[in-house]
Amino acid sequence: MEPIRIMIPEVHEAIEKRDFRALKEALQEFHPQDIVDLLRTMEPADRLILFRLLAKDRAAEVFSFLELDEQKDLLSRFTEQNLKEIIVEMSPDDRTDLLDELPAGVVKRLLVLLDPAERAVANELLNYPESSAGRLMTPEFVDLNADMTVDEAIQRIRQTGPDKETIYYAYVTDATRTLKGMVSLRTLLLAKPGTRIEEIMKEEPIRVRTADDQESVAHVIRKYDLLAVPVVDREERLVGIVTVDDVVDVIADEATEDIQKMGAIEAAEEGYFQTGFFSLARRRILWLMILLVTATLSGSILEHYTAALQAAVILVFFIPMLMNTGGSTGTQSATLIIRGLATGEIDVRQVGRVVARESLMGVLLGSAMGLLGFLRAILVPGSDPNVWFTVGLTLILTVTAANMTGALLPIAAKLLRADPAIMAGPVIATIMDATTLLIYFEIARRLLGIG
Repeated sequence: MEPIRIMIPEVHEAIEKRDFRALKEALQEFHPQDIVDLLRTMEPADRLILFRLLAKDRAAEVFSFLELDEQKDLLSRFTEQNLKEIIVEMSPDDRTDLLDELPAGVVKRLLVLLDPAERAVANELLNYPESSAGRLMTPEFVDLNADMTVDEAIQRIRQTGPDKETIYYAYVTDATRTLKGMVSLRTLLLAKPGTRIEEIMKEEPIRVRTADDQESVAHVIRKYDLLAVPVVDREERLVGIVTVDDVVDVIADEATEDIQKMGAIEAAEEGYFQTGFFSLARRRILWLMILLVTATLSGSILEHYTAALQAAVILVFFIPMLMNTGGSTGTQSATLIIRGLATGEIDVRQVGRVVARESLMGVLLGSAMGLLGFLRAILVPGSDPNVWFTVGLTLILTVTAANMTGALLPIAAKLLRADPAIMAGPVIATIMDATTLLIYFEIARRLLGIG
């Protein structure tokens, strides 16, 4: 970004002077993402001018880096010829991402610009379920025959490679396109020229299916440290590949969605500034209303124990500390479990191990917090040993309960096929507020003989 940042004033000056030849030459030196950053500093009309200075293939690459609203804005300004050049030059997977977000009328208009073969590919990818491997993949891969020699394979890569998404992996198929193996470019280059592919290929390579969720595809690529993973249909026929650059976007999108859900916000695909003001408010207010209603449970508990509070007003002093500790502990535990479920480190079948581990952890943390709370209660004027023990015991039980609640709720959500991320942050805190008050007042009622 730094070189392009330095050039921003010069670019604007070149546009004003209509010195397009110098500008066109300068743009060839920069990465497409840097050109995107440059476009974002310009007025819409100037963006169009700069975009038209790019070569067709480079323009398509830059276009694929733009946000959806930026793409839509440019599409509305392009001539029919500009549209055709961009849509034809885009890679099939990037094209699918774009078409997937556009109105049906615009999609039909763009599909007409493609030749029949490209149109068939676009329609095929769009027919796969949303957020599936089929929708994410590209059909541009290198395929080889098992009876080829290394020399023949390398020659084929030279001939077909420029049009493929990646050449680091080549996939071995038979006459019916059934996936038989995989060979890396490194393996090909280090093998003897006359060696047959079937002798050096890796049989039964890691693969995903067209219907697999894109998050599970990302997990496979991350787990096995792949640059790309083959995608097969129900008959084990190779239909495409998903590359690591597409997975990076998926991981970022899924992480954003999880973070939003953990903050009790309805997930949104658009960025912060790309989301309309009232749309953002609507996504936030629903969960806030739900949490407001559920939070009244804590008020009902306080109302139920009014007599106890009147008999021992000093109990009020410790309520904020106790409720905050319970909510924080539950959120910590939930965060660890949600992350473990997301990465595959924790399986729902391991619920027994999770319960054992978190219950022991709760007792340990609770004992430490209980001791600290006990000592804090001693320092409060007017308190007595019964109050000290009430606070200490409450913290032990609250932290243990919060640890268990934070661990079990995400697993329960997973078992119910819901997103575990919804069981975090505000949800856990709200549940633990009510639980903490119940524990606190029941212990106080018994130790202090009130209520």
